[in-house]
Amino acid sequence: MMKPTRGLTLPELLVALAVVAILVAVAAPSFRGMIEVQRLRGVNSQVVTDLQFARNESAARGVPVRIVFRNSPTETCYSLYTSSTAAHDGNAERCNCLEGAGNACTPGTGTAEVKTVSVPATLAVKVTPVDGVAALAFDPVTGGILTIPIDRVSEPMPLFRVASWLDDPRRLYNVLNQSGRPSVCAPAGTRLGETPCAP
Repeated sequence: MMKPTRGLTLPELLVALAVVAILVAVAAPSFRGMIEVQRLRGVNSQVVTDLQFARNESAARGVPVRIVFRNSPTETCYSLYTSSTAAHDGNAERCNCLEGAGNACTPGTGTAEVKTVSVPATLAVKVTPVDGVAALAFDPVTGGILTIPIDRVSEPMPLFRVASWLDDPRRLYNVLNQSGRPSVCAPAGTRLGETPCAP
């Protein structure tokens, strides 16, 4: 004859549920933080890939590929494009990534959209240049970076930094040196596991 199995009593079940609730309450904030950091790393990885892509496209097409960054309350974005306007022309048309992929460049302006990327504000990650320059171009011959504050791509730029960030302590920098090659670093004091940025 088999013994009947005994189930949980109501007090035992309530204690087990209370323990589970406490564990979830303690683990949820750190789990949320981990998800946010992974989201930051994902967006930053996309930026690095697109910077390398722009440099390669410039060499392949034989013309400077330009990148312009923009922000709005609903998104942060950037467009990669080429322009038939002379490099020294201060009136050169810039593409506007806020218009969306496929619509960033105005027809008839001599610009051709290569790629547009949008990061919705709901992700809480922003991508923005750090040093007050909202645009750059890659030289098709050397692969180096050229500043285009007013689309004068003939002026070399010594360094360009793009930040991907959630908040001040959770920030990654993509640093492009004069050769146009990106490297990733994190400011001092962050715990993101990246190489510390040079002072």
